[in-house]
Amino acid sequence: MLKSGSKRQIQTAVFFFFSVVVAYASVKGPDPGYTNAPGDLGNCTACHDHNLLNSGPGSVKISGLPAIYDPGHTYTFSVTTAQSGRIRFGFQLTALDTSFKRAGTLASVDGSTQVIPETGVGGRQYIEHTEQGTLSSIPGSQTWQLKWTAPDSDIGTVRFYVAGNATDNSGKQDDNDFIYTNTASSDSATSFVSVSMQSQPGGLTLQAGSHFTIGWNVSGVSNIDNIEVRYSTDNGATFPITNLIFFTTNPEITVSDWTVPNTPTTQAVIRVMVGKKSGDAVQTLSQVFTITGDGTTTPPGISSASVNGKKLFVLGENFQMGAVVLLNGDEQATLNDDDFSHMLRCKKAGKKIAPGQTVALTVRNPDGSVSSPFSFARPLE
Repeated sequence: MLKSGSKRQIQTAVFFFFSVVVAYASVKGPDPGYTNAPGDLGNCTACHDHNLLNSGPGSVKISGLPAIYDPGHTYTFSVTTAQSGRIRFGFQLTALDTSFKRAGTLASVDGSTQVIPETGVGGRQYIEHTEQGTLSSIPGSQTWQLKWTAPDSDIGTVRFYVAGNATDNSGKQDDNDFIYTNTASSDSATSFVSVSMQSQPGGLTLQAGSHFTIGWNVSGVSNIDNIEVRYSTDNGATFPITNLIFFTTNPEITVSDWTVPNTPTTQAVIRVMVGKKSGDAVQTLSQVFTITGDGTTTPPGISSASVNGKKLFVLGENFQMGAVVLLNGDEQATLNDDDFSHMLRCKKAGKKIAPGQTVALTVRNPDGSVSSPFSFARPLE
């Protein structure tokens, strides 16, 4: 996307009936069509191809867009590309309607950005950095101010697509260049979707096996694609797929009868997430409540295990969020992924088991219950 000291170049190599075009980057700004939007040529990894997309510790973000735009009104918003240790940054952004055509008009605020003339599918318009806009006085990030004039009429949701680049200013295509992408949206009066809790479990104590009616309110029904309800046992830090309560594509449904699970916690939270037809989603969270057990405890059980490189995978049943794997009685750093009730992952435990070695594995749940020992023999390699 940006490469110090070079100009935009195009190299074309033709082999038989195929041609490959490589558009090299420039501090003066990339060619149009690299925001990662649907129908674009791609993203800036086309020029900075030594790192996977969104693989680094940085980010690109869009801030300051109106939640609901007024047709014809002009708004000022910002784009920030950030990564610690990088000193030169770039970006490219476009605004599209739900048919992926140009939506409104983008404009520069100062000399740090430039607008590329209409180009691409649907007369798309692109705005990006200039050479003087790549260097920042603030280490580790650069922010650009932009203007967007909304369409003259209500065209529904407008989505903004952006790609950002963080480099070390070496002028080389190497592992020190990182590319990030992101999106943001602005709704119209007719496309705005909202959701709020109607029944509030916050502060309550619910016993496992009891029933609780979850209710919610939504607006913008015609623009709702789906509604999903999940619960969390860790104050909203995670909402695993195994904690799904309810799912529907009928936006007229705003209530669900929940049989409270036997997952004792004092940090329970319910989330109602509404997916919009534009591809975005809005959500609401309940206040924290307590789930008490039903007096019975089902211990975890291990059914199998495997090693892949340094990682150890333990499969079974009744693993709770926060469960820990023990290897020959020693606690291992354990990750609880989305399917944590059936699989636990230890990032470095695999290297502690030599090929051909047999070890005893157990799983301990946060409620204190422990699985029976499982004998695992790592296959010879």
